[in-house]
Amino acid sequence: MEGRASRQREKIQRKYLQRLEEGHYQNQNRPPPRSRVNKQKGMNGDIHSNSTPCPAAPDTGQIQELEEERKILQQQLSNMPEPAVSEVESRSALIQLAPPEYDQSEFEIDPGEFRYELLLSDKGKEGKYKLVYSGDATEITLKDLKPATDYFLRVCTSLEDLKGKPTKAVQFTTGTCEPDAPVPPKLSSKTKTSITLKWNATCENGSKVTTYMLDYDKGLGDGFVEAYNGLQRQHRVSKLQASTKYMFRVAAINNVGKSQYSDPVAFYTSGSVPNQPDPPMLSEAFVNSLLISWIKRPNEDSFLLQMEDELTGHGFIPVYNGTNLSYKIKNLRRNTDYKYRLAAINDEGQSKWSEAVSYKTLPDRPSAPPKPQIKGKIHAHSFKVVWEPPKDNGGSEITKYIVELNDGKGYEMLYEGSDREHICDHLIPGHTYQVRVACCSAGGRSEFSDPCITTTQAVPPGQCQAPKLQGKPKATSLHLRWSYPEYDGGASITEFAAQLISPDNTSREVYKGRDLDCIVAGLSPGRPYLFQVRAINRVGGGPWSEPLEVVSGAGVPDPPKAPMVICRSPHSAMVNWEAPVNNGATITEYRVEWQHKSDLDFMQLYLGPNLGHEVKGLTAASLYSFRVQAINSAGAGPFSPVATTVTPPSSPSPVIHIRSSATATTIYLTWKEPNCNGSDIIGYNLDIGEKQLISIGAITEYTIEELAPETSYKIRVQAVNGIGVGAFSSPVKVTTRPLPPNPSRLECVSYAPNSLKLKWGDGRNLDLLTYTLEMEKEDGNFQMVYQGTSNSYKINKLQEMTSYDLRLFASNAAGSGPYSEVYTFTTLKAPPPALKAPKVQDVQLHSCFVEWQGCKPVGSDTISYILQLYCRDQDFRQVYCGPESQFFLTNLNPKTDYMLRVCAIRHCSDGSGDVIGAFSPSHTFMTQGHEPISSSDTRVSETKFVEPKQLTDQQCAVIILCAFVFLAILVAILLQQIISWSSGHSNRDEDIL
Repeated sequence: MEGRASRQREKIQRKYLQRLEEGHYQNQNRPPPRSRVNKQKGMNGDIHSNSTPCPAAPDTGQIQELEEERKILQQQLSNMPEPAVSEVESRSALIQLAPPEYDQSEFEIDPGEFRYELLLSDKGKEGKYKLVYSGDATEITLKDLKPATDYFLRVCTSLEDLKGKPTKAVQFTTGTCEPDAPVPPKLSSKTKTSITLKWNATCENGSKVTTYMLDYDKGLGDGFVEAYNGLQRQHRVSKLQASTKYMFRVAAINNVGKSQYSDPVAFYTSGSVPNQPDPPMLSEAFVNSLLISWIKRPNEDSFLLQMEDELTGHGFIPVYNGTNLSYKIKNLRRNTDYKYRLAAINDEGQSKWSEAVSYKTLPDRPSAPPKPQIKGKIHAHSFKVVWEPPKDNGGSEITKYIVELNDGKGYEMLYEGSDREHICDHLIPGHTYQVRVACCSAGGRSEFSDPCITTTQAVPPGQCQAPKLQGKPKATSLHLRWSYPEYDGGASITEFAAQLISPDNTSREVYKGRDLDCIVAGLSPGRPYLFQVRAINRVGGGPWSEPLEVVSGAGVPDPPKAPMVICRSPHSAMVNWEAPVNNGATITEYRVEWQHKSDLDFMQLYLGPNLGHEVKGLTAASLYSFRVQAINSAGAGPFSPVATTVTPPSSPSPVIHIRSSATATTIYLTWKEPNCNGSDIIGYNLDIGEKQLISIGAITEYTIEELAPETSYKIRVQAVNGIGVGAFSSPVKVTTRPLPPNPSRLECVSYAPNSLKLKWGDGRNLDLLTYTLEMEKEDGNFQMVYQGTSNSYKINKLQEMTSYDLRLFASNAAGSGPYSEVYTFTTLKAPPPALKAPKVQDVQLHSCFVEWQGCKPVGSDTISYILQLYCRDQDFRQVYCGPESQFFLTNLNPKTDYMLRVCAIRHCSDGSGDVIGAFSPSHTFMTQGHEPISSSDTRVSETKFVEPKQLTDQQCAVIILCAFVFLAILVAILLQQIISWSSGHSNRDEDIL
């Protein structure tokens, strides 16, 4: 209710402002609105005055003036003239409306803005009215009325959201007309020469029916002729032909005219029993069913078909009874004869049975034969296959078999005939084949059997090509390669064999395996050799290939002696060696390789003709290994024995990988210990750009203190050992951070009973400082309540009249600053909550009873209430102050609008004073007037035109539940009917079969 009243007030205010802007309230006879002094109590009982009117919202007097204007306009809308009814016919009438009478000098309204609602009743003046039209038209033609019916018409006028009272009821009566079209006649009885019909009375439409007219078409289809004319509603049409179709229709006539004819209906006269029909015909035959058909002749309504199966011995049994001209008999045996006969049926009885005819179902195609089998031995180029007949021949004998062979490229037909065995020849040795069989009969060809899989016998592989030499032959070995033969004999090649023929015609096998190449060793340098190869499968070895003649190459030199190494400094050495035996070829160059103790393998150091080489760039105090290899035209010989040496120690290596972290006055350094080069590190020197170096011990971390904030430094580190100092590291640039910020002053800018709004700083945070606000808990420790970059924060969920200690500190990239001093702030007393609008009951001429919902006392503080009354051209005045939540208000004026509001006062028991809460929303009411209210008008308005009330949630739930129960019952009844109909239909089908 409060929400709806609030929305109504907002709507009135918007309309008032809109009409002010459009100039609707600018009238010369009215004085301009004057300024009012609006006195309003504050939160703590202070009274504030404001003499300046607020243009954004009208005062209470203007709202009441607008409401009065709405009531006057609603009364004007109720002055609607009665509607004029003309051109009244049997099913229509013309309604003419005139706009309501209103003061055109007071209201500037376009007559086209009015909307009209027509309410019509055919149940009497006090009956229920139905809305038949809503719109702005002033001439309305009502259609689809009932003839010879008394109607009562009322009109209601509305303008936007205002609606007037309906006019008095205007009565008019529609005229009479011809009767309605009768319902088609029904068959009462019939014979071979007559049909008796009867029909129901039709609607007379204000004039009694004087006669009924029955027509029929004589069964010739050349038009209707009259068969009867009178007041009786049944008639016997005689002198008809037997077994003939006749069409009938009926019409009614009164003093106004003749109605339309009813829909025509057809009936047959009785006839004789049908003659003996022709035997049924076979339309189409299937394996397990037959489609039987027959011809329909005149005087035949339905047919009865019977079938006889001689194997069962039951004779003829019915298989179909109906009006169709064909029927498919299912579930029959294949390749079987069945006898059929037919009888025709009409209303007079059943004809004689036709002559019996015999029809046979088709044979089915046979099933697939069993999987074929191999008979006898499988040869390399042929094998014999046999098979058995199928288990099911489909009802007819097998006429032939079809054999198909698949060699990997798809099935191809190999044999077609009546024999059950066949020799498959011209095959490939060692090849896999698939054989399948199908059979044929009068019913068709069967599916193919499962394939029989077999593989022919393999033979030794064919001759390989002569082997080929890979690379140049060496003095004692060479590399041979060969390929697969063109034909593998039908089996996979399992291995290859290679043989060597020496110059003295002796041979030996030098390789046997699956690879396509081999290295033949143990040769003598510069001698001719012959090589052959052959392939081997699971059957055996193929022929040897053509021979390959190869001459072996020269030998490589012998390994040199271990080289001599002389260290000249920590970073260089001289390596010398002697020439080895060349083995028949001049040594062209030497290869020197070396290895550091940290390397995994030897690396090439020198390649050339010299017998010595100087090595530079060595690491001090490190172990090195050297070896030498001689090379001639035959290739590289073996390496010499390894010679080792250790370089002398040296000064440390430069420091690398320096890491740093800085504060405002210190820099923390860490680094990785460099290579000592054979002598332990005893200390480090730090250079920070000043004249004197900082010397420290053999540590890898150090903190430089007493530095200037926000200053850049270039730092270098130097290692020191027993030999001397190493090189400085690369400079590292480090900048110290700024000092942490100082705290700001903490202030409270807003006090409330349950919250405190705090502020600090000057309102700007250009340095993007992070502020942390802490509040002291009951145990004496401080707890963080806010952290962020804002300069203000509101602390909620506090207790009233309680002191809280708070402190603040700021943070930036340099760290957190010091705490501020501890500030103490105290919350206020909480005012009572705002009350709901008061309720007014038992409104009389000069008094009423006011009641409102009170609030609970806070602790030991008591609560009292102030009730204020507002009347037109007055301010709110106090009419009651006390602890009660109700009051009987007297000394009121009759038929006057009043507004009431109430507020609560908290009386503090600690003597700190009273706290006044906010006033409730205003409640508007009007006292009763001296004019008596007509009981009949009140009853009519209450029973006929009461504004519908919105349903509660409980009422909506009950309505939805009832609708659901009704729908469930309806669905259950419908399902029961469907099940009954289905079961009955199934029983009838079973009876027919």
